[in-house]
Amino acid sequence: MMSKKNALGKGLGAIFPDLMDDPSDKPHIAMCGIEELSPNRFQPRKSFDEEQQKRLADSIKKNGLLQPILVRKSDNDAGYEIIAGERRWRAAQAAGLRDVPILIRHKTKDVDLAELSLIENIQREELNPIEESGAYYTLMETFHLSQEEISRRVGKDRSTIANSLRLLNLPREAKEALAKKEISAGHARTILSVDSPEEQMIVLKEILDKKLSVREAEKLVQGHKTRSQKGKEITKDQYLLDLERKIAERLMARSSIKPLRSGGVIEIRFTSSDDLNRLSDILMNVDDH
Repeated sequence: MMSKKNALGKGLGAIFPDLMDDPSDKPHIAMCGIEELSPNRFQPRKSFDEEQQKRLADSIKKNGLLQPILVRKSDNDAGYEIIAGERRWRAAQAAGLRDVPILIRHKTKDVDLAELSLIENIQREELNPIEESGAYYTLMETFHLSQEEISRRVGKDRSTIANSLRLLNLPREAKEALAKKEISAGHARTILSVDSPEEQMIVLKEILDKKLSVREAEKLVQGHKTRSQKGKEITKDQYLLDLERKIAERLMARSSIKPLRSGGVIEIRFTSSDDLNRLSDILMNVDDH
């Protein structure tokens, strides 16, 4: 069987080879009024490029709609719901067509509707990263599919699905910038490496204002993390300051105590290999004193 990854450009039968798996559900082609069709309620694609749509409408006006629109009967039996082909349906409307060819699939559940629409858009690379993330989220939350199940159904690695879903944690402004291709998925992952939404917005603004590359954005974030960590250092109380001084006097070496949120670190400086050996002797023989 042809893999979904190799089905691009081969038509609906190649993109959805499972359409013919059930003989009782063999789709058939018909003509219907364009007003009888309604959009796929699980359509992951939210934006349609106006220039591309215009070119498609011009082509349809000249040559007609050559590929049928895949549909199922609407729940209320009034017309059909589009499974795949909404872009062509919109262009056919713009071209002034009154009737269009449809391929009717009779046994299509809601989860199939969401999955097939997602696969069609992925195969044709028509989704922006946020639309794709939203589609995976719908499959998980509405239809309770695991990331592993989604991976098998759409032909992508589970890690790819997981990384895509992480994009939904971006601030709204970053999602919009990613959808508009003002930033890349690499920029988005860099923004997500910052913990607080406030800092994420600062990083996004600098990326946009300075037109930073992903590598430059990563350096920027590292700088923010360093400054943030310094700001979180806990002030030493008098007890720790006295203890720090006593350790330095006992070891005759610069010493410091760095308290953390849980526990802390004792740092002892040495100036040479001889100094290190001297300190090692003291520490290893501490029980003898």
